Amino acid sequence: MDLFLARHGETVSNAVGRALGGGGDSPLTANGVRQAEEMGKLLAGITFDAVYSSPLGRAVDTVRIAFQGNVQPIQDERLLEIGLGDMEGLTWKEIVRQYPQSSTFMADPAAYVPPPNGEPLQEMIARIDDFLCDLAEKDYRRVLIQTHGYVLRVFYACMTDHTVAAIGRSPGYGNCEVVSYRVKKQLYVRSSGLSEKQE
Repeated sequence: MDLFLARHGETVSNAVGRALGGGGDSPLTANGVRQAEEMGKLLAGITFDAVYSSPLGRAVDTVRIAFQGNVQPIQDERLLEIGLGDMEGLTWKEIVRQYPQSSTFMADPAAYVPPPNGEPLQEMIARIDDFLCDLAEKDYRRVLIQTHGYVLRVFYACMTDHTVAAIGRSPGYGNCEVVSYRVKKQLYVRSSGLSEKQE
């Protein structure tokens, strides 16, 4: 099964440097709209058996723009961005000042302590793993998943060793960046939660 994963286009929050997780939303900027259009051109000619999306507007709108309104994605809450709890909407300077132990989630996930009402990273790995196990049970050959930057890092972890440390080894992902994995479905079953990334 070929998985294509994409981050949404640039948002107003991205542009002004505010952290926005799964508990809030922000509209695409004009640049974000252009990024979504370019992503659509990149994916033109590829046939997907299914298109999944985070239910947040910034992800759904990216799909709508990329496919010129011709695709209605299957919205799945497991594809929501990391829950940042009380850090939602803060600038990075505010996060470092108010929640120093939680400010490491990008640079050093292994040292991350969730802020009040924030999502533990092991729980995030578990929900992405559960989503992948459901996909493996379907007769899909090629799937597009429209989601968020940190979710892409957690997918990387689920494709390797399912550890928080693997999130830290993942590359960062730009707006509307697309990555792909080839998954052997028989190796990704609910009982073991294992997957294989094919280069």
